[in-house]
Amino acid sequence: MMVTVRYCLKILWNQHCRLPLLIFTALLISSSAWAQTNQAISRDFDKEMADYITGRADTSVLSTAYSLIPSWIIKLLPEQQDTLFIFGISDPGLIDSVARRQAILRALTFGAMADVTDCEHFSDFYSQEKESGTVSKYEEIYRFSADAPVKSASINIINYTILPSTEAIVLMGIPRKHLQDDSLKNIQIEAFLYNNEADIMYGNKLAKKVDISIRKRNIEKMLVIDACSFYQINGKATGMRCSFPQSQAVYDRFDFYYSSGDSLTCADSTGIRGATCKQGLWIAYVSQIMDQLSLQAKMLSKESQSLRDKTEDTSTELVRERSRIRLTWTIKAIDIHDDKMWVNMTTSKF
Repeated sequence: MMVTVRYCLKILWNQHCRLPLLIFTALLISSSAWAQTNQAISRDFDKEMADYITGRADTSVLSTAYSLIPSWIIKLLPEQQDTLFIFGISDPGLIDSVARRQAILRALTFGAMADVTDCEHFSDFYSQEKESGTVSKYEEIYRFSADAPVKSASINIINYTILPSTEAIVLMGIPRKHLQDDSLKNIQIEAFLYNNEADIMYGNKLAKKVDISIRKRNIEKMLVIDACSFYQINGKATGMRCSFPQSQAVYDRFDFYYSSGDSLTCADSTGIRGATCKQGLWIAYVSQIMDQLSLQAKMLSKESQSLRDKTEDTSTELVRERSRIRLTWTIKAIDIHDDKMWVNMTTSKF
């Protein structure tokens, strides 16, 4: 019986696993590779400390960027029936014209996602209980995608600013009929959210990875015109990698701090957990949106499979969920205070 259940667990685990759950297996490297990594880290640490003592250390990574958030950002947005209102935020460190162009592109593509988001969700939960303790692992993948139209004169840039941190922020009003005109759609946005949680002998690790790519159709090819990826380990963003023509983002050289004269207390009114802004507004903005879309997708999951096995001293469980739905969402307001961002948004099934 034990062999049969284990075989079924293996079959269930492998079935439908074409989505890249292997993205987190990089965190489970072999012991020999781990030893080599530790040696490399030790060498880098010794070199950094030697440079620090001799005054050769690169201290630019310790720089801070302070920005005052304009009052028009911390306000409730108007009703969004015929026009969708959406924010776009650039990477820091770009020249003004490039930052503006990137913020507009991101507002346009996120506006298309807000109108209709195609969402696919896949998750696995594994747990094993023994007398010595419990080992559990949870992995989930979300894919969000939408087709966006090209920019046109019907799109209204309501407000625009560049912060001292060199981040451009744009508030855009997009007619919904423009977003729904298939003849204008030649831009595609695709976002992946990978969540991984492991609880091993009372130790808990939370890992998240976000991948976003914006592609433009060019004859028979889709060319990447904007891309961004980052990790979050126990809530802190790291490993930011962004690419945009004629640009080089500077996420890894600053700690970002923001202040605003007003607060909408989104945290108190909605129960949303704020995202830290220390790695920049775009990272916080994306984190808030992805987290809330994934929560909604998970709540609407329809397919669920489970297997359980129990022996004299071991209990094993595997649960799998999948869903494929379309979501529509609206941003009601953004709140920034105590160096955290809250995106107050409503999400529903399309």
